Parts: sequence; structure tokens; C-alpha cells
Amino acid sequence: MIGRRQLAVASPISGVALARAFARSMTPGGALAREARALVEEHFGASIAVLTDSGTSALVLALRLALPSGGIVGFPAFACVDLVAAAQLAGVRVRLYDLDPATLSPDLDSLDRMLARGVDAVVVAHLYGFPADIPAVLERAARRGVPVIEDAAQGAGGTLHGKRLGTFGDLTVLSFGRGKGLCAGGGGALLARDAAWTNVLNSIDLPAPSRGWGGLAKTAVQWMLGRPSMYAIPSLVPWLHLGEMVYHRAHEPASISKGSSVLLASALALEPKDLAGRRERAAVLRSVATSEPTLAPILELSGAVPGFLRYPVRDVAGRRAARPSLGVLRSYPSTMAEQGQLVPILVDNGLPVPGAVELRRSLFTLPTHRFVDSADMAALAAWLVSASAPVQTETAARRAEHAGAHSVEGASRALDGRGTHDSDVTSRRLPR
Repeated sequence: MIGRRQLAVASPISGVALARAFARSMTPGGALAREARALVEEHFGASIAVLTDSGTSALVLALRLALPSGGIVGFPAFACVDLVAAAQLAGVRVRLYDLDPATLSPDLDSLDRMLARGVDAVVVAHLYGFPADIPAVLERAARRGVPVIEDAAQGAGGTLHGKRLGTFGDLTVLSFGRGKGLCAGGGGALLARDAAWTNVLNSIDLPAPSRGWGGLAKTAVQWMLGRPSMYAIPSLVPWLHLGEMVYHRAHEPASISKGSSVLLASALALEPKDLAGRRERAAVLRSVATSEPTLAPILELSGAVPGFLRYPVRDVAGRRAARPSLGVLRSYPSTMAEQGQLVPILVDNGLPVPGAVELRRSLFTLPTHRFVDSADMAALAAWLVSASAPVQTETAARRAEHAGAHSVEGASRALDGRGTHDSDVTSRRLPR
């Protein structure tokens, strides 16, 4: 018998919206693309948005526009391997800067050293919805006349100083693929706000959008199987590589499909409720993690409110193991410097990136999506305290189990053990 298996991440998709997308994908002309473009420009305060078939394609365009052929781009030393694929196709070389493992934000001293060695552009990525200190990067890069590309593919509705992630960079890259905060079954966007960059983006000419039926069919299958009661089925298929980071070569950028254009409107409408739920569950997990001496929860920058695409935490003692059946996974399995595909285009190979190495060693991510129920919260809490004394672990799990709650709030009170007193994290405002 196939049991229940939790997803690492799940973006909200409406069955009604899927049916509408199939129907409206027959619409002739570019009306759907114009509607989707206007929505993205409105939500992200952009003067122009170019909608692409993926976030990787959007980054390829950004690199080609911001760098000369053969130029050098600065990448974070711990990030998604799709950055490497984009750099290869764009024909650029890469220098790395380190991250601060405490915040997942750029190590500014490392960034300064990289800028001094010379780059033509810098990419800053927000990981798991945690805001990176992009204002500080913009300030340092501006002194040297270097544009900043904001990779907000994992922004997930997070904000910094009251501004949405994806509204800071000279150029901004978004992704609407599976597992992102905004899921349209595929697609991405390249945004600009400055008049000079707007003129550059206006010159982009992509092929006419396809109907996207193949992508919609795949998204429909993911919608049906993408829930704990069904997820064990696709997870048994090894060639799907679910939960793994797999390198895929980038292809020439194309337009977002008509089907994904329709789904994008639904994704934007579903985002506020989904975001609120992720933040609520993350607050519960944080209340447990902060009390564990062997864990180091990721710290939020001043003025940052994460979107919590997943809940990241470092196992500083190295005593825990991944629990895929619970949706608990290690983060990226290697630093960027360790990616074989990057070596041919990596400049200054061998420079130390201790922050990235520490993240590769210790970072785990826990699910926060809408399918995580009170029983899952109890199991996640037990995993968080699993390196503590056995009696502590058993007590934490028993508290959550005995709560008998069908809400995150009930699980929170059970884990806290003090009802609705001042430590009840679900009634507390998240730190700003």
C-alpha cells in the first residue's frame, strides 16, 4: 500500500482556472499576453514586462542585455543551478560572491572584493522567500556603474522595507513555474522600471506565444497528483527526479504560452491567502526551532518580511537527516563553485566561499504550503527537536498529537505547551 507523502513545496492552482486556461488558450492574437503583461506590470510596479516561457529564459535575456558578449557576471556562491544554464547560453563568464549563512543574504565584504576584481553585472537572488539585502548591493554596484539583476523567482510575496521583492533591481527576473509562489504552470518575466532599460526591453522580439496545451496537461497532472494523499505515486518514478536539483540546458527564450498567461491571473488572485498561510505555519516552526540549541533559524534582515516559500533552518550540529516523506529536504547539494557545468566559465575558481560551504553542509528546508496540516506540524516539530534528549522529542510530539487540533493555531498551542499566553506565535505579529 502506498502511504501518504508530503510535498516539499506546493503552489496553489485552481481546477476551475485550469479548465478556463484550456478554453481561453484558443483565443487568437495577442490579447491574453497583453492582459498578463498588464497584470505583472501592475503588481510589480514595472514600466515594462517581457513575458517569457520560463524564468531561466528571462535571465538569459537579462544577461544578454546587461553584459557584453563574453562579459563577467557576479553570481551568489549558493543558488539554483539554473543560473549556470542561463550564463552558458548567454555566453558570459561568472565570478562568485559569498553569502552570509545566517541570513541567506550577500556577504557584503565578499561582494566588495568581487566588484573590485571586476564584473559587468551582479545577480542577487532571494532564497525561499527570504529578502536579500539588495539595497546594499545596488548602492555598492552603482559606485562602479554596474547594473544589478534581481532574481525574484523565489521571492514568494516577501517584502523589504514595505516593498515587494521583485521591485528593486535595475532588471528583475520572475518565474511562474511549478513550486514557485506564483505558479502559472510555466513562464517567467523580465521587468524594468528605469526609462533607459525600458527602451532596451522594448527592442526584444520573441516568437508568437503557443497555446501551451502540453504545459497545461502537465500542470493538470501535477494538480491531481500534487497532494500528500497522491504524491507518493510520482515520487516512486525515479526519472522524475522529484526533490532533486537537476541541471537542464537552457534553450533560446520564447514567449509565455497562452495557457500560462491565463493561469497567471489566477495565481495572482490566490497569492494573498496562500502567503498568509505560509507565514502562519512558518511562525509555528520558528517557535520550535529557536528553542533548539543545535539549530540556527535563518535570521530576517531589518525591515524584511519573508514569503516563506519554504522554512529554512541550519542544523549546526549536523545531527539530522532529510525526511523526504515529510517534505524535509536538504537545500542545494553543492555550492556553485562545485557545479561541474560552471567550471568552464568560472573566473577565479578556488576562491574561498565559506558561507556557501556552510549552507551546503547544514541547511534544511521544511514545507509551509497549504497541504501541511496540524499532524504534519507535529511531525515537523518532532524532526526539529530530534537531536535533543529523547524525552524532549517525545514530549513535543505528544503535545502536538494530544492537541487534537485541525488548525495551525491548535498545533502551535500544543507545541508551546502554554495555551494562548504571550508565547502563542500564531497570535503574534511577525517581526518586521
